[in-house]
Amino acid sequence: MMTSRMLEQTPGITRQQLQDITVTILSDGYLEGTVALLNGIETDHAEALLRANGVSPLPRMNINACVVETTGHTILIDSGTGTPDGASGELPAALAAAGIDPLSIDTILLTHGHRDHIGGLAGPLQTPLFSNVQRLFVHEKELAFWRDETLYASAPEGLKRSFDIAKNAFSAYDDRLVPFTHEDLLPGIQAVPLFGHTPGHSGFLLGNEKGSLLIWGDIVHFPHIQIARPEVSIAFDRDPALAAKTRNTLLDRVATDDISVCGMHFNLPTTAKLSRSGKSYALHYAM
Repeated sequence: MMTSRMLEQTPGITRQQLQDITVTILSDGYLEGTVALLNGIETDHAEALLRANGVSPLPRMNINACVVETTGHTILIDSGTGTPDGASGELPAALAAAGIDPLSIDTILLTHGHRDHIGGLAGPLQTPLFSNVQRLFVHEKELAFWRDETLYASAPEGLKRSFDIAKNAFSAYDDRLVPFTHEDLLPGIQAVPLFGHTPGHSGFLLGNEKGSLLIWGDIVHFPHIQIARPEVSIAFDRDPALAAKTRNTLLDRVATDDISVCGMHFNLPTTAKLSRSGKSYALHYAM
């Protein structure tokens, strides 16, 4: 069984050791959110779930990113919003606080192309912000979606902005893009297809045994609500029914196999475990 241990922590930064892999979870800040974005749950019930877990009924959607250090590679998983939007865009400061040089990052794994995950990869005019990156892994369905000019032409103006940000980032790393469909990406790292939120939404499993860590991207946006009520979707889901089905299946696997997880919208940058009660689950953050 793979062993893991928490390292000494800095406020706002969590480090975990998985054998020869070091995982650093960083905060990019947050976006203001509202439970009105959710579908399939009454507002008063959603707010009651938040209060029961010590979360404000006027919640913020926290944004996290991860740096994975392995033998020979420093890997960034997602990048936050890039430019300040509300109180986000803090990844550069978080990297500095964690003592991680952006120039040391040679690989990027992207869960999906929404702007709070891809916006920090590139500046205007397709300028890569991580200049020493050699490979950017993204699921081929995800890349195809954001580069689909027919979809772009018919998208509302608000969504066009998201397309523009994604296309700018992909073009910045165009010669370094690695579209994948397979699961084995790098030694000790497997891609996990988690489609529904976006067409190629993917997680990344560090290690291949129980005791491993799953970076699960946007399986949840309001963790305590959508883990207790897996059928609840959010307005950002491209395919809400598939997203809910994926969430149900994954929560069952994570609880059954006792897998540690990290979400890009957990309430703080940390890992968690799940417990099961009937058809519902509860989230327990590591401290």
